[in-house]
Amino acid sequence: MGKWKEHLQRTRAFLTNDSEGAVLEGLGLGFTDDYEQAIECFDQALYGILGTTERSLNAYFYKACALSELDRHGEAIDVYKKYLKHKKDDASAWNNLGYEYFEIENYNEAKKCFEHAIKLDPEEPIFLSSKAEILFELKENKKAIDVVDKALKLDSNYTDALFLKCDILIEMNRSEEVIKILNDLEYDEDIVTDVKELESIAYHELSNYNKALECVNEALKFEPNDETFWYNKACYLSLLDRQEEANDALLIATSIEPENINEIENDEDFKNVKNTERFQKLLNQSVLRL
Repeated sequence: MGKWKEHLQRTRAFLTNDSEGAVLEGLGLGFTDDYEQAIECFDQALYGILGTTERSLNAYFYKACALSELDRHGEAIDVYKKYLKHKKDDASAWNNLGYEYFEIENYNEAKKCFEHAIKLDPEEPIFLSSKAEILFELKENKKAIDVVDKALKLDSNYTDALFLKCDILIEMNRSEEVIKILNDLEYDEDIVTDVKELESIAYHELSNYNKALECVNEALKFEPNDETFWYNKACYLSLLDRQEEANDALLIATSIEPENINEIENDEDFKNVKNTERFQKLLNQSVLRL
């Protein structure tokens, strides 16, 4: 957009627009997941505000959040930077910026942002959990465990941090500890699938495939159309040498998410079914898709 057009648009917005109303409308649209329209409202508000005000900074923050929801992480980074230029002490915004860098796999910048958020607010478990997650991604598992334990010390009921700890322990071949943690956990129905998925993976790592299958079947009762659960179920059935059932589960998994077909050829869990006719037919579908 040319400078003169931008100036006209800003002038028109200033004369005709209720910037506070535009921000509120954008928030309402965000609550209904209409992020594209929400961004338009925040832009409209920004055009109608001269200079840097609390309202314009709010519009920047909410716009960045909406861009993130649309997976437009590069744009979200730019907007968060504009916001943080004036709100340097907003720890939540630094944490959000770190998340955007995480999503584009710029892990070093993400780590810096999470550490800065912790520096600003060392008692917030969310920021500690964010740092632990980036350390886990960087394969610094021992450091990740130490940091996530700090988060859980601040809030023992923070399930996201607890699940992250379980993921790290599994990666460290400490699945027995994961089983104990999850067995001792009191949880509501809304996270039962997360618990059962982690349990199934831990039992898989311990080569207890019957228990792994039992857990994934529990998860499927709550989310019967989850392709990951069906894929994992196929793995466990294959490892138990229940070939027909494994192929049945794999057919469902690949029907829900056809991209799974590209994963099965080199998955060692399917060694007991890879020579069956039904499995080979699925592989042929992968070749045809190419």
